[in-house]
Amino acid sequence: MDIGKNQGLNEEVIVKFAANAYVGVLESWLKEGMPSPSYVIAKELGILLERIV
Repeated sequence: MDIGKNQGLNEEVIVKFAANAYVGVLESWLKEGMPSPSYVIAKELGILLERIV
């Protein structure tokens, strides 16, 4: 992970950030009664995670 936009950043921090962001969004989605279809959440989380890593 030493190339691109995350060059010079600690890989462990990147992984923890992405994992916590993913879990946090899913937790909120569940607590809010799953207001969006699961395929929408999956697609949007996938796009956001690609931007992070």
